[in-house]
Amino acid sequence: MMLLAQTMDIARFIQIFLVQGLAGLFYLFIAYKILKRETKGLNRILSSFYLCVAFAVILNVVYTFIFVEEVVYILHVTTYYLLCFPLIFLLVFVLILLKSEDIFTPKLQLILVVIFGIILVGLWLIPNGVTINESTYWKPDWSWTYLTYSFTVCSFFAIFPTIYLSVKLYLKFEYKELKKKLKYFLIGISAYFFLYYGTSISNTLNDPTFRLIWSLLSLPALVSLYFVYFGVAKNL
Repeated sequence: MMLLAQTMDIARFIQIFLVQGLAGLFYLFIAYKILKRETKGLNRILSSFYLCVAFAVILNVVYTFIFVEEVVYILHVTTYYLLCFPLIFLLVFVLILLKSEDIFTPKLQLILVVIFGIILVGLWLIPNGVTINESTYWKPDWSWTYLTYSFTVCSFFAIFPTIYLSVKLYLKFEYKELKKKLKYFLIGISAYFFLYYGTSISNTLNDPTFRLIWSLLSLPALVSLYFVYFGVAKNL
C-alpha cells in the first residue's frame, strides 16, 4: 500500500479510478443494452467496440496494484492494444451503414478486422517502445517511435476513413431526424478519437503537469462517448 501511495498522484487517481474505472463499467452496461435488444450484425459490431474499451480500462485499473515490471509491461501494452483495436469496429459499423451487409459482407468485415488486428501487433515489437517500472513511478513512458507507429496505423487505417465515410453518410441522408442522429454519432466517435490521441501524447510526454491537465480534459470527453450509442445504436 505504501508503494501504491507513492506512485498515485492526483492526475493518476483521476485518470485511472474516476475516468477509466467508471467508464469501464459504463461501457459494459451499454454493450449489454445493445446485445440485449438484438444480436444482429450491427449490434454485434458496435457492442464489440464498447466491450474492447471496457476491458481495456478495467485492465488498466487492475495493474495499478501490480509492481512486477514484466507483468505490468504486458498488461499495459495489452490495455493499449484493446484501446486501439476497437477503432476498426467503428469503421466497419459505418461501412455497413453506408454499403449494407449485402455488399460489405460479414466475410469482408472479418478480413478487415483481422488485418487491422495483425498490423497492431507491431505495438509489441518496437524495441524500447514502452518503459514502465519503478524508475518511471510505474507510469508508462513511450518512445516517439512507438507513438508514431500507433498514430500512423490507427489514423490511416481506421480514424481518417471513419471520419470521411461518416461525413459522406451524413451528407447522403435527406431526413433531418437521421442527420440529427448521425450528428450525435459523429460527436461520440470524435470524443473517442480525442481520448485516443490525448492519452497517447500524455504517455509519450510523460509530464506531470500535462497528465493532470489531460486527466481533467478526459472527463467531459468520456461522457460524450454515450452519443455513439444514443445517436444510432439505440434505434438499431
